[in-house]
Amino acid sequence: MQQHDPYAKAGSKMCDWVTVNEAVHIMKKQASLDLSDSDIYRYALCNKLHLSIYFQSPIKLRRVRLSQGKIHLIKIDDSLVNRLCFLDTHSFSNGNNLIPSATGEYISPHSQIIDTALIGHEFFETQRLLATTLHLRRPLQQDCDVNYGISVIHAGELFQAFEINSLSERIKQQIIRLPKALAEEVNQHIPSCCLKDHCKKRYFPIHHIPQDACFVLRQTELDKLRRILLKKDSTPPSSTRISSPLSRLFWLSCKHNQIITPLINQPYKLVSIFEQWAQADGISDRLSGDTLKAALERGKPHILKG
Repeated sequence: MQQHDPYAKAGSKMCDWVTVNEAVHIMKKQASLDLSDSDIYRYALCNKLHLSIYFQSPIKLRRVRLSQGKIHLIKIDDSLVNRLCFLDTHSFSNGNNLIPSATGEYISPHSQIIDTALIGHEFFETQRLLATTLHLRRPLQQDCDVNYGISVIHAGELFQAFEINSLSERIKQQIIRLPKALAEEVNQHIPSCCLKDHCKKRYFPIHHIPQDACFVLRQTELDKLRRILLKKDSTPPSSTRISSPLSRLFWLSCKHNQIITPLINQPYKLVSIFEQWAQADGISDRLSGDTLKAALERGKPHILKG
């Protein structure tokens, strides 16, 4: 009896999108290519792949105003209810009253699959998923980090995602996210009329990927991923040996860099630093601790005793 493959339909050309898990299965089964969930998140964070979000529940979109290529921010009024409902709870707790400036009508997207450029809080959500798949600690956000919501690309323009809810339900959802002491204090100052406003539906910004939504890859991105992996497999391995002149220059650079010099005798601890710098400049190559160690030993000056 022929066994049913649950991923067969996902891998066919008739499917417009696949989940991250499906993409991994397809690459392994159809193309015999080694791949993991973490690789997909890495490629996305390095801007080699574009992730989309599958929203199962209805959402609304509103165009975001840009100023010199950056999201234009405006200050929200000082009303407690407005601040609670339109700010991320972290911003609310820390007194940050800035929100993205959104203009125009709220529109309903024609598809549940919406592209993202990873320039809003969805970028940090992707980082969190990468840390989880690598069994690392989740990224620690500093107090200065602000969550301005989930941004998406629709019809080639930047939009912010909103949910539809009653004022009373939104207040309850936001208060639950606050620290207990602050939640109790806020509860005492919320007008009773707001807590009874169950009827009129309003639009509120989505600050986190909804629990019933997930990142997916369109078929075009799946094809791009296949090309990336095939090119990677066909590239001959480069030599790990570095010439003596380059090794000396490398040792000098490390020796006179305030960040690196304390670790110059611990090359394996340098790998993470170089990988962070590489990622910031769009370089996704895996770095070898053995290569760093060999280069530093080869470049280190050896003083002969008289």
